[in-house]
Amino acid sequence: MDDSEIVRLLFERDEAALQHLRQKYGAKCFTIAYGILKNKQDAEEAVSDAYFAIWNSIPPEKPDILCAYLYKTVRNLSLHVYEAKNTDKRRANAVAAPISELENCIGSDSDPQQAYEERELSGIINRFLKTLKEADRRMFLCRYFANMEYKEIAKKYGYTQSRVKMSVRRSREKLRELLIKEGYYNEK
Repeated sequence: MDDSEIVRLLFERDEAALQHLRQKYGAKCFTIAYGILKNKQDAEEAVSDAYFAIWNSIPPEKPDILCAYLYKTVRNLSLHVYEAKNTDKRRANAVAAPISELENCIGSDSDPQQAYEERELSGIINRFLKTLKEADRRMFLCRYFANMEYKEIAKKYGYTQSRVKMSVRRSREKLRELLIKEGYYNEK
């Protein structure tokens, strides 16, 4: 079933839409949530919460790209769960690690998460992703969107861990160069 049909079912308040969402996008949603939470039960709960959020937001929302809307919802809910579970713990923030790698691209004057969500910067990043080879784009997105470890990405695609690290590092450097050119990065 295509996305427009699923959105139509959501507008009709037909619960079959949720079933189709699970069948079509459930595995990827779980991968995103698990990459952030590192706990199967928490990841499953975050994905379920995302389906509930989608049910409550469509209508009135009518996303242009349903999977992107769903993945963003899963990611945001997973980050919220992670923060809630780790507020009192005094340990390094594992979720922030991949994002902090992008700080060198975006610049130290801005908050990477906020800057990433800005519309104009988001457009630049999306255009940048389209310039990457398919394999490099997948590795970059797994690292920075799904929050996967290098070894997880290597296993998923059958690459060596060093190939994944090199690809992600090169892509990150290309992004930094583009952001410098576009005026989003201030070299000091």
